[in-house]
Amino acid sequence: MINGAHVILYSQDAEADRAFIRDVLAFPGVDAGGGWLIFKLSPAETAVHPTESPPSTSSV
Repeated sequence: MINGAHVILYSQDAEADRAFIRDVLAFPGVDAGGGWLIFKLSPAETAVHPTESPPSTSSV
């Protein structure tokens, strides 16, 4: 049985996306250090990591 998840979102503007999740969606979170925010989505959590490349269009 799965009772939780950790979701990682990759973004070309991670700082802006973290601010959106924090300020607009008002998800509670903690600073894991250095501005790395982890948001509580009970029973899951999510984080936004930076990336410099556009998303892949290949299928899984």
